[in-house]
Amino acid sequence: MKRKNLVLALAACALATAPLAPARAADSEALTAYTYFHRNPELGKDLPKAHAYLMARLRALGGFTFVDVPALPSAIVAVLDSGRPGPTIALRADMDARPLDTGEEPADHMPRSQIPGRMHNCGHDAHSAMLLGAAVQLRAHPETFTGRIVFLFQSAEEVKGGADDIVADGVLTRLGVKAIFAQHVVPGMPVGGVSVSQGSAMAGNNTFKLTLRGTASHAASPYEGADLGVTSAKIITELADMPARGWDMANRPAVISVTKIATSSASINATPAEVTIKGTLRAFEPLGDNAKPGTLNHLIATRMSALAAVYGASADWLATPGTPPTINDTNLIAALATDAAGEANVNMTISTERFMNSEDFAYYSQIIPGVYFGLGIEKGDLGHVGVHQTGFTIHPDALDAGVRLLVAIAHLATARVH
Repeated sequence: MKRKNLVLALAACALATAPLAPARAADSEALTAYTYFHRNPELGKDLPKAHAYLMARLRALGGFTFVDVPALPSAIVAVLDSGRPGPTIALRADMDARPLDTGEEPADHMPRSQIPGRMHNCGHDAHSAMLLGAAVQLRAHPETFTGRIVFLFQSAEEVKGGADDIVADGVLTRLGVKAIFAQHVVPGMPVGGVSVSQGSAMAGNNTFKLTLRGTASHAASPYEGADLGVTSAKIITELADMPARGWDMANRPAVISVTKIATSSASINATPAEVTIKGTLRAFEPLGDNAKPGTLNHLIATRMSALAAVYGASADWLATPGTPPTINDTNLIAALATDAAGEANVNMTISTERFMNSEDFAYYSQIIPGVYFGLGIEKGDLGHVGVHQTGFTIHPDALDAGVRLLVAIAHLATARVH
């Protein structure tokens, strides 16, 4: 792994302590961009408005070279060269919004989505706006960094085919990126606060499908069949409890969430012959082979089959690996985090806390040392509602803090990563 070969120059140097220029222009840039992105949410890989906006602004700034990623045409890989020897590092932001399951964004939100059924309620609009703000400042002051900075605006974080497409393309490897950094807004954390978890920071996210099959019957005589309606309810409860009772939860934390249930019965007056249960399994380890004892897959498949048999049914467990766990590089954190907090004038909390959320930044950290920061967005009445909810908001002052953090990271990383 490249992580093993990472050498961090920890000695102080003039560049590493040089004062950074004021960020007023970057702040204005970030707020304007955030407003535009929030009003114009786009989904998945197809983000023509966001792509056009960012490309126009970056081209207007000048000094950037662009690298295409054919599998992800809305993504932007913009390279800024200081003209001096040094490492290549990457700063990444996601761009896509989310579809709303129900309702619309509240009418009192400012800015507010202008597209029915869509909303930036995971903060990707802010992420892209802050990265653009950092690009403005770093382009204006190339004397504050060495080497090259890759500004990576990534589409499709909320769906498959974002970071994994970029990794598969090999563009970061071809550019010689030595380290990659990103941030995500954190509701409930005050503006000016930043958090970073060492090591395994976020779980991997896998999907599953559990199919139960048995004899159908008349609803008046459930004892004549497998009674899969009731049987599935009992098995679902057992499935959700498995991380706490099926293996060592302290050392192998996991969360199993059932999100969809469907039956084969076309009649309200008949028990089904088949029930399909779908959901997610989040863990900090690979699921492993169904046939290999001790793996999560084997433990779950074995338990589900045994339970189904008790009720006269069969169970077919199928898990599909998704986003891997996100691993923050501890050497990078040790080298940069404290000084970055000082330069950016933010309150940095460094911990070993882990989260069951997943993030496709994990694909990058599998091939390049990386760090994923959390950024506080709460101030006054804004920024306290969780992500993926229609009540989600961001206090605009958080944008300033995020720009400062990215600029500080670029400054320090290009001085210390080799």
